[in-house]
Parts: sequence; C-alpha cells; structure tokens
Amino acid sequence: MSPNKLKVFISGSTGFIGKHLKRTLKNDYLLITPNRKKLNLNNINQVKKYLKIYKPNIILHLASSTKFKINNLEEKKNQIKNTFNITKNLVKSFNPECKLLVFFGSIEEYGKSKVPFKENQTPKPITYYGKYKYKSFQYVSKHLKKKNMNYLWLRPSLTYGKGDNIERFLGYVINSIIKKKKITINSGNQIRDYIYIEDLCKVIMLIIKNYKKEYKCILNISAQNYIKIKSIKCFIEKIINKKLNYEFVTSKKKQTNLYSSNKKLLKFFPKLKFMSFKNGLFKTLKENMIL
Repeated sequence: MSPNKLKVFISGSTGFIGKHLKRTLKNDYLLITPNRKKLNLNNINQVKKYLKIYKPNIILHLASSTKFKINNLEEKKNQIKNTFNITKNLVKSFNPECKLLVFFGSIEEYGKSKVPFKENQTPKPITYYGKYKYKSFQYVSKHLKKKNMNYLWLRPSLTYGKGDNIERFLGYVINSIIKKKKITINSGNQIRDYIYIEDLCKVIMLIIKNYKKEYKCILNISAQNYIKIKSIKCFIEKIINKKLNYEFVTSKKKQTNLYSSNKKLLKFFPKLKFMSFKNGLFKTLKENMIL
C-alpha cells in the first residue's frame, strides 16, 4: 500500500456500519481499525497513546452502545459510559496530523422535534441513546470550536443492509424471517427514514475525499425514503412472493415519526443519488439468502 495514502481511523469497525465502511475504504486509504481488545476507548491514556503512535489523518467515530438495557438506570449508565465518555476521550486525544473528525450521531437525537428534521432545529430526544448522543454533540461542538478543528456531526437515517443490528426493526424482521419466527409490529403508523448501507458508505467516501472542505457542522444523512413501519411487510411480501407470519400490536404509547431533510447534504454534494427503499430491500433480502 502506498505510504502517501491518507490514514483513516475507524472506531466501532466491527459493527454493522463499520464492517461495510472498511470494505468501501480499504483500497483507497490506510485503515486503522482496532477492536476493543486492542483499544479501550474508555481509557483516555490508551486512546492518547494509540493515536500518538498511529497518527491518523481522518477519524471516523462510530463506536457507541446499541445494545440497549431494559432497566432505565442501567441504560442511562450504559449510554454515559459507552456513548458519551468514549466520544469525549477521542475529542481530548486527537493527534496534530488529524485533518477531520467525523462523528456518527443519530436521528434519535431529534426525538419530538418537528418533522422533517433539519440541522438547525433544537433536538428533543426521548431515549437515553438519543439524549447521550446529543450531549456528545454539545461537547464536541464546544471543544472543537475552541481548537478551530474541522469536524462533522452526522445524523444518519435508519441504515439497513446485510448484517443489520437485530435490535433495529428491519434487522429484527429479517432475522425473524430467517429463523421462521412470528414478527410483532407495534402500532405501525409511525414513519421512519431509511437509507441503504451502500448509500451511507458512498456519502462517507465523498466526505473523506473532500476532507479539505470546511465543515464544522451537523449534517443529516438521508435518502428521504420515508416509510410507514406497517408497510414494510407489504414490501417484503411482494418481493419474496410469500405471506409473512406477523401480528400488529396496539400500543398505548404515542409513536413518534423519525425522518429528516437532506437539503443541506445535497448542498455539499449536489450530484448524490440514492437507492429506493424497494431496491435496497431487495438487495438486503438477497444478500441474506431469503430470495
């Protein structure tokens, strides 16, 4: 590999998005992808030492806790430790050779905000995951502004594809189909915003290629595929030509809609094109050997 290639550090490289990003970037960049055994992001001394040794030019911070706890107190502690603290440690530790830090926030930061979500809105997160992602953003923007450091805080739509997290709805549905289990759909009228994993990786590649741009902002990553949860079963049934084993459950809990505007993203990259939800779902089912 050429020594002139940019060095890209990816935290959370063993996760769903991380694995796909590695495949997308590996031919064009020198990747630094430590697992948890090699680098404990909760240990700030380890983080400082690691980045000092490897000197990445770009940092992509994906690592976060997406294994949610049932108990509220446990989940709060989990998100403080494995979402907020590790972000703070990276901000305190980045090396002088670093030209751009890219943080993966979440669409869940917006919570009860007016839809479609726009970057200039004040978030109203509901979940602890959303709350501590937003607290992480506040820390990042405050401290990197002081250091005049170029950064991006990304808020991706719900990302799907092969290897999706089974704690997310589409990952759960696909896992249930594979294991021939009944699918439970709560309410179903809530709208979600989906982006296929290859499209997300394409955006990240563009951001890295244009690392000299001045970003210093929040950026929604959305294909504007706005889908009602209950309609997903219809999409799948048409693709596989088979009825699913499912049931709808009426929930007393008010369901919120989660979908974003991508106008700001298209101002940065006006030629961006996205895959339709139907085509992305077809590819996902095929890759999971369901077709």
